[in-house]
Amino acid sequence: MSEKRKKKFKLFDLNRDGPGVSKDEKPFVPNLKSMPKYYFRHFSKVLSINFPMLPLWLIPLAALYLYITAPTTPSQADPTFSTLIGSYMLSGDTTLSSLFGVFGLQINLPVFTPARIWGYIGLAALLALLWGFIHVGSTYCSRSMLRGEPVFVWSDFLYAAKRNFKQALLIGFADLLFVFMLVFDFIYFSRMGGSFMLDVCFFGICALIILYLLMRPYIYLMIITFDMKFRKILKNALIFSILGIGRNLMGFLGIAVLVIINVLLLIVLWPLGVVVPLILPLFYLLPSIQLFSTYAAYPVIEKYMIEPVLVENEEDEPSDDEELADSEDE
Repeated sequence: MSEKRKKKFKLFDLNRDGPGVSKDEKPFVPNLKSMPKYYFRHFSKVLSINFPMLPLWLIPLAALYLYITAPTTPSQADPTFSTLIGSYMLSGDTTLSSLFGVFGLQINLPVFTPARIWGYIGLAALLALLWGFIHVGSTYCSRSMLRGEPVFVWSDFLYAAKRNFKQALLIGFADLLFVFMLVFDFIYFSRMGGSFMLDVCFFGICALIILYLLMRPYIYLMIITFDMKFRKILKNALIFSILGIGRNLMGFLGIAVLVIINVLLLIVLWPLGVVVPLILPLFYLLPSIQLFSTYAAYPVIEKYMIEPVLVENEEDEPSDDEELADSEDE
């Protein structure tokens, strides 16, 4: 067989040597410039990480379904309704009918039957139980992706949840409680504005929400990377949210761009009857947020916690000359 024919058949040889890595190829640096390329290169893994995270969508959607399908009862929309209807029924004055048409509007409110209340309680308990495990497992997978390690989503996910069972459960409860309280306070003070103190409380809650959003990625990264107490984890997360402010803003920018693009698509396509922008986030939004958060936060932990330990261990290890001298003395 001629040399030319051998080369022709080698084109389809799956065992042939690849081109290898170029000596001039620069190492990967997780920065703002390389973030879009990194994201699209790992997009298939992002979609696979979404499957263990689906309960974070399915449980709230199930609660929404219970709310939408609940039986309703008419209720007054204005507090003057009962006074107007009583006066109108007693006097029959026609002038009250015009006021009744303005302030007598009624709305249909859902009826919370005992079965539905227990359904809400069960869904809330299930979400609280799975919250920490889902975030620990997804953080472990996204950290492995950033490190360039092979990712086997289900096995890695379950390994991280099992290995950090206690902290994932307890810190998951605390994290969900913090998120609920911040969201509740934000809604409450946004509707109760009007005085100086209420406005101060509203802006204070907004500042706490931003601070906690910057801290959360560090909390779960430290859970899977170190063996630390919860108080120490919160303290370090607060410090890193300040030390890594540039990277934190970079991750926030990536998440914001992703959300804005989907919102714009929804605004443009929803009037045309296209519901794809409403469904697509169910497949990629949560793991994308997880990936961007890890991309921004992990290099900060690596710089301030991992590298100093590695340098200290290298300094403590004896050099080859010292080992040779020790062996000669023996």
